[in-house]
Amino acid sequence: MAKRKLSKQQQRRISSNQNNRIAKNRSVRDQSENDQWQLDESSTRTARVISHHGRQLFAETEDREKIKCKIRQNLGDIACGDYIVVQQAKNASGDLKNGDSQNVVIAIKERQNLLVKTGFAGAVKPVAANIGQLVIVTALKPKPNPYLIDRYLTAAENLPAKALIIINKVDLLDHETRRITDNLSELYQGMGYRVICSSINQGIGIDEISDALSNTTSILVGLSGVGKSSIVKEILPDEEIKIGETSTATGEGKHTTTVSALYHLKDNGIIIDSPGVRDFTPINNSIDEITHGFKDVRKFYGACKFSNCSHTTEPGCAMKQAVADGELNEQRFKNYLRLIDEFNEK
Repeated sequence: MAKRKLSKQQQRRISSNQNNRIAKNRSVRDQSENDQWQLDESSTRTARVISHHGRQLFAETEDREKIKCKIRQNLGDIACGDYIVVQQAKNASGDLKNGDSQNVVIAIKERQNLLVKTGFAGAVKPVAANIGQLVIVTALKPKPNPYLIDRYLTAAENLPAKALIIINKVDLLDHETRRITDNLSELYQGMGYRVICSSINQGIGIDEISDALSNTTSILVGLSGVGKSSIVKEILPDEEIKIGETSTATGEGKHTTTVSALYHLKDNGIIIDSPGVRDFTPINNSIDEITHGFKDVRKFYGACKFSNCSHTTEPGCAMKQAVADGELNEQRFKNYLRLIDEFNEK
């Protein structure tokens, strides 16, 4: 007899039942573990997440002791840079497991901000928390992408956090790339952003970058292959940081950092080295957020003839007039409209 084909509704019901059974079994297993181990409230302390691997994470206490932690259920997503509350677990007789403390994350402290990206199927994925400075790394190879830079700047403005732009691999400068570098530096410095040109091979800009990372928590973002991990390695030569080579086939870098990791720098600086992001898109909740992310564009917001101006075909558009008058960079304005179009499509 031929096998009866299930309808889509029946397939969804079967899949839902399977997921519910998996969740129930996991809950029973976790509850069994909770019944076996109790938490010692007197051991409560605060730590900061330095890396996160599945249901386990590594954190650092206030005295810089590195500890391995399990995560209590239903705490939500935890990101590198989060401040967490940790307690030690013991069994019913008061003994610690195998003579060692078993650290359990029981809470996430209130965040200053959270940098997120879109993951598989549009799911929101946390990248890092409590960021003071977003360090946007681009390079002459792969070629700088102004639209990607502007997307990162939008994220920085809305966190909010300072933004630092690094143009790496300037040892590869030729006539064309020098023009690109000069134009980028002039554009973003003119808006008040700090731009540093660097080369690991020639030792250019390293001290300037190190100073810029002091007294704040920074995260390096940018395409794979632009040299994020190489910069961190140069600043922290004693740390074991895996460096990858740029793919000769695509010109893009191979992903070298697989999870975010936190490192200490001089003068109370902290850096979070994030995985290479090939297509990072800020999650904007409104067109107002996009406008806020372009600080040169937002100066003209509300000055158009029509309150619902789309800044495309309407007469009396203050933004288009600013472009015509040279008060607003045309490429930045196009990138702004492109982000709005992408937002509207979603």
